[in-house]
Amino acid sequence: MGIGDRAYMRNQRLARDPISVTAWTVGILVGFFILTLVQESAKADFLGWMPLTENKPAVWQWLSYALLHGGFWHLLGNCLVLWWTGATVEKEQGPVIFLKVLVGGSLIGALAWYLTGLGGRQEGVLIGLSAGVYALMLVALLDKLEHQITLLLFFFLPVTLKVRWLLTALWLFALLGWAFSELPGRHDWLGWKAAWTDSLAHSAHLGGLVFGWLAWRYLNRTSQAPFYAQVQEPMSTNAPSPAIVPETEGFPSGSPPTPGQARAEMDKLLDKISSGGFGSLTADEKRRLEELSARLR
Repeated sequence: MGIGDRAYMRNQRLARDPISVTAWTVGILVGFFILTLVQESAKADFLGWMPLTENKPAVWQWLSYALLHGGFWHLLGNCLVLWWTGATVEKEQGPVIFLKVLVGGSLIGALAWYLTGLGGRQEGVLIGLSAGVYALMLVALLDKLEHQITLLLFFFLPVTLKVRWLLTALWLFALLGWAFSELPGRHDWLGWKAAWTDSLAHSAHLGGLVFGWLAWRYLNRTSQAPFYAQVQEPMSTNAPSPAIVPETEGFPSGSPPTPGQARAEMDKLLDKISSGGFGSLTADEKRRLEELSARLR
């Protein structure tokens, strides 16, 4: 392409990527947080219809509660994890799956919280998107258990660990917090008292984690038989597996593929992602995509 054909030489603006659904979600949460500050400063209660209450909750409260947060740190924590894991889910599975997981995790988290308090004092209120964020985290990270990530504890202390141990810690903390803090703390039981008290809705976190795990299992199951698969005759037990062709197989003299051949093979994998999402790739195809990407860099 000649220099005169370039967009900046034709006085044309390059097309901008649309704002992601993840970014829109973070923006909406920030907007509602600002409304909360206005409400507190004005000594008003125009958002009082949104939190989920234990005593006769309204239908809309099962979702509207997730838009409100109890303070800056509550909002910041949820937005950071949402930006990290939500963007991964949106990129790999698409915006529709992102929204379904976020909404489903919020609903199941609210249900788990409500059931935990049945028969108790019924005076609690639930707010925050934590359940939906936890569900997104499971969908984003369950196929990356051996990856290493670095977390900034207290925003200054770097800690590097495998995804497997991060998710294990989240499960344990939510389960122990529910069993030894929230559950007994919301009931007046004589033989089982809260070991500690906090304001965390551990039951909602557990509900989000469970939904995220189920959603990941469902997406993983459906990806094994994409919608464009066709019925084939049974293969002989001695027939070769239809898996991805090894890097040097099928090319003259066992040589690696040329850049053109590698690009053509990668285009086929990208077409499959475009049709069925990243989850439609098998584990071998995902590895092959990484190999081809590295070769073409």
